[in-house]
Amino acid sequence: MIHVAIVSHGHEALLIAKQMGGLLPAVLADDDIRLWVKDNRPAASLADYCKTHGIFYTDAQAGLGFGENNNLLFQTIEQNCGFKQGDIFLVMNPDVSIEAAKLHQFAAQMITSGHAIACLNLFRDAAMQIEDQNIRHFPGMLSILQMPVRNSFSETYNKDQITEALTEMTVEWASGAFLGFTPEHFKKLGGFDKRYFMYFEDVDICYRSRKDLQQAVYFYPQLKAIHSAAHRNRNLASRHALWFFQSFFKFLLKRYLGWGRAPQQGPKA
Repeated sequence: MIHVAIVSHGHEALLIAKQMGGLLPAVLADDDIRLWVKDNRPAASLADYCKTHGIFYTDAQAGLGFGENNNLLFQTIEQNCGFKQGDIFLVMNPDVSIEAAKLHQFAAQMITSGHAIACLNLFRDAAMQIEDQNIRHFPGMLSILQMPVRNSFSETYNKDQITEALTEMTVEWASGAFLGFTPEHFKKLGGFDKRYFMYFEDVDICYRSRKDLQQAVYFYPQLKAIHSAAHRNRNLASRHALWFFQSFFKFLLKRYLGWGRAPQQGPKA
């Protein structure tokens, strides 16, 4: 079973209009994919939509951060049906579009290769010509100085240099817009660290996976999906920018000064 966790932060119009990223029709006919929706800004339209189509929906504990919301969905799955051998827990943004068949390919590659955490190749347009920089190197102390030059807080992998024949490769971290876990691995990690309200939860969990559990993130370049990202944190006057930089410095403290321990909330092993 592929359990897809989707957190809506006021994305009800997008989700309904896109029919869950183009996934809904296939999901309704697919017994091996199940959607779990957490509404962080409760909307009656999304609740009704999910109820009509038999999609799990909850608006409990509205206002949580990205990581804590996904932890809640993981716990909800455990309580409702439990994870079974060969299941995949997939964190996916509302603005990601992917076919059901591609989800099955992704899960099959994770299971066959024995990978505990993995991602695929995201693009920004329907023609899949504009690359989404969803795989990156961990940011460091010099990242702030390099931001004006790179227009990015961390160094990205050059996807143009990744051969099309390559089926998989390890990367330092991958965007939480689309990030798959084996349930066992997510539990060992303690889930996402809720101290990151928004941003860097994905950097942090990939860092802990590599550092604490010796499990690198795998990238599958031949498997592709669309991510129409908004990047609201790029407006320096917005609260998203404030959350971004707060989380950025928290990660640097963890990486260089050992700030805190692995999160104690969330899924327990």
